[in-house]
Amino acid sequence: MTARRRIGLASAAVALAVAVLAACGVSSQSSASRIEPRDVPFGLLDDQPTTTTVAAGRLTDIYLVSEDRLIAVDRSVSADASLEDLLGQVIAGPTEVEQSLGITTAVPSGTLASVDTSRGIAEVDLAASFGDIRSADQILALGQIVYTLTGQPGIGGVRFTVDGEPVTVPLSDGSQSDDPLSREDLRAISPE
Repeated sequence: MTARRRIGLASAAVALAVAVLAACGVSSQSSASRIEPRDVPFGLLDDQPTTTTVAAGRLTDIYLVSEDRLIAVDRSVSADASLEDLLGQVIAGPTEVEQSLGITTAVPSGTLASVDTSRGIAEVDLAASFGDIRSADQILALGQIVYTLTGQPGIGGVRFTVDGEPVTVPLSDGSQSDDPLSREDLRAISPE
């Protein structure tokens, strides 16, 4: 290929590049020009709200497990979330990020039957399958339930039943109780 031909091809390539760039660039007009409404794409002129509606809710602590101790984690719940809803969050357990930090739950699905309240005491009816959980995990599970529920306004303790009948549950100091439990009863596994 001759030098003259190379220069000609290079010049043509430069001219093509300038033409392409000029077509893609911003107009050289020095002032804005009005676009007629009929020339605006369909739907862009419709009057629509510019804000996003967010459901009203609240932040609350639920308690999960980290290294054989309880740990408080924030959860966003609806403003009218029930105690059962909160325990549902405990059963659902950690988020992916929390899992990566070693956080777990000791409360398996299917072990809680219902939650009621009376005079500041939450009554949690456990499913019979709760007895299948090993004892160290039972204490952690009971702690998660007690700490989560007593963190709610008006709840001072938690009584546990199975099929509506009071049961004796293990405490973190090795003793057992059929009385309503408070955070003090589970202080050995309390968050640091």
